[in-house]
Amino acid sequence: MADRNFQLVVEPKDKICFIGELTGEIRTALKLTNKSDSRQAFKVKCTRNDLFKIRPSTGMLDYGESTEITITFTCPSNHVPESDRHHFGIYHIPAPEGSTPTGAWAEHYGPPQGEIRLKVFFQEAKDK
Repeated sequence: MADRNFQLVVEPKDKICFIGELTGEIRTALKLTNKSDSRQAFKVKCTRNDLFKIRPSTGMLDYGESTEITITFTCPSNHVPESDRHHFGIYHIPAPEGSTPTGAWAEHYGPPQGEIRLKVFFQEAKDK
């Protein structure tokens, strides 16, 4: 799902995959790059905070700057969720110089400038 106002490059761009031992803890990375002509505050949210941890979940990106976000999935009681049932939302707004991510979002009114959602998929690691 893409938004025409979305001004960050997201890698991977279409979905988030967790590959490995699904009844344990799996980490994956998400890369954000600011392609707009202004400083952007971003935040990343998920459908289930008890399943997914996002570090960092908010931040700032100057023009051309990139950051890597680590997403950790922890399986509750050996029950693996279905693929394509959860998603991550990535949001951004223009951020004034000198502001913090929290401050930029606290002062912002209305919807974010850009929003994109990435579906979550799970894949068991293949035996070698």
